[in-house]
Amino acid sequence: MVQLDCMQGMIAGYATSPKGQETIRKFLASPEGQKTIDSYLATPEGKKMGRLLLGKALDGLDLPVPVKDQIRTALAGSAD
Repeated sequence: MVQLDCMQGMIAGYATSPKGQETIRKFLASPEGQKTIDSYLATPEGKKMGRLLLGKALDGLDLPVPVKDQIRTALAGSAD
């Protein structure tokens, strides 16, 4: 287990570094990254995560509150 913890720490460190974040952004913007996202969002876990992230993203968007509320209501009612 110590080996796994060490590996997880290394991955977390890289993912939070500026170089790691840039690598992740480039991958997610690539056709292969988009395909990976689409595949994940098609799974029950991915749908749940997508709803969670969309709900969080609404807080940062410049949308009227009634529109945000409508989207949140639709998300709450769309759980699989």
